[in-house]
Amino acid sequence: MDNFEILKHYTIPSDVLMDMLSTYRLLGMNLEYEEKIKDQAKYLRNEVIEKDTFFLANLIGVDVTDNRLRLLITKNSLPKNKEEQMVVGIKKVVNMIYDKATNHLFFNGSDILDCLNLIYGKTTIKFSNAILENKVSLRLTYERILEKYQDWFKNDKFEHIFLSVIVFMEMVNLKPYSNHNELAAILSLYYMILLSDVISIHYVSFFETYTTFKNKIDTAVAKGSINYQDNYLKTTDTVRLVFELIAQTYSTLQEMIKKLTQQERAFKSDVIEVTILQKMPVYFTKDDIRRIHPNASDSTINRILFKLRDEQIIMPLGKGRSARWMKIISENDPRLIFGLNYESKDWI
Repeated sequence: MDNFEILKHYTIPSDVLMDMLSTYRLLGMNLEYEEKIKDQAKYLRNEVIEKDTFFLANLIGVDVTDNRLRLLITKNSLPKNKEEQMVVGIKKVVNMIYDKATNHLFFNGSDILDCLNLIYGKTTIKFSNAILENKVSLRLTYERILEKYQDWFKNDKFEHIFLSVIVFMEMVNLKPYSNHNELAAILSLYYMILLSDVISIHYVSFFETYTTFKNKIDTAVAKGSINYQDNYLKTTDTVRLVFELIAQTYSTLQEMIKKLTQQERAFKSDVIEVTILQKMPVYFTKDDIRRIHPNASDSTINRILFKLRDEQIIMPLGKGRSARWMKIISENDPRLIFGLNYESKDWI
């Protein structure tokens, strides 16, 4: 059965259509999200590689203690046995898929086979040599599915997430490799979602999120694959869950950006407060502050001035943009030396 061709006659259910539109509103904000985290992007990317490795190792049941997992993943500790070598392989695979997908390089069956063997050991896994009822080899059928996915994707013949789900479900049912076909399907889904420009999983762990959806996805795939050999795949339930998974990663990304913004604002406030306390003369203006902190907004400077005024550290002399301010804190006040949080510190 050609599960791509049936899409030409497929009507997207209204609730799935709404999920799809919500997802594309999020995708439309990709540049805005990346702009907000650009200063932290490298750090966040390293962190998510480590998380992806950790959760994927747990997902496939690698028998390594959490302490050793952390050392292997974060400290690049040398593996001591085959199980630990698998963890090293998983990290390489996560990096490799990310690099290829973000450069819009499509994959074939051999690419996924290489990923499996990088994890389980060279030549451990091979292509299935099964022949299907139509006298065509399973491997050829599988490669044709991947080629069709690439063609439909590049020519925008249908929505990309739907296409990803078809390939994912086909792989689960076809079992194109001698072993570990579930992992192959999950790695392929990760690859295809990256190809679909879902930038949230650049900074939020895909495999951590997938773990929370796994049971539901397994159930949906099994339900949609009944009589697989004789019927078309029923993809709707799985598509719905994948859109939900993507929405969850964007929600996590939004919370992450919110926290980063709060931390950045707090850091800027602390730096400007130190400037006022230790670098400004007794009398100063907002322009004096801005000369040292040219990127600080008016709202940030005003908020700090009003805060210090309420704490009776400074007072205004006049009104308006050109108003001068005067420090009224004593020169002997320890806050001038140790900072404004002096009184709250637990000094020994």
